[in-house]
Amino acid sequence: MTVQWVAVSIIVPLCTLYAVWNLMGAGARRRVVSWLATLPWPAAWQQRLARRQAGASACGCDGCDNAADGRKAEPGAQSIVRVHRRMR
Repeated sequence: MTVQWVAVSIIVPLCTLYAVWNLMGAGARRRVVSWLATLPWPAAWQQRLARRQAGASACGCDGCDNAADGRKAEPGAQSIVRVHRRMR
């Protein structure tokens, strides 16, 4: 077995897990994180899993409703979208 095969056998499964995690829904992510939190991990990893479990969102951000600087949109407010034509 060559070094290339060893590298491929490590990189491909890790990339697959990364892609599956990013494409997974928020509910499924919460279930996976809560299952992982039950396993015995080092203290730093347990803290990270607890933070993930508490604030799991679909996009990995703090959530639209947690905007700290008052960026909450008013109900019924419309945003302006400007479309520019390309000149050929």
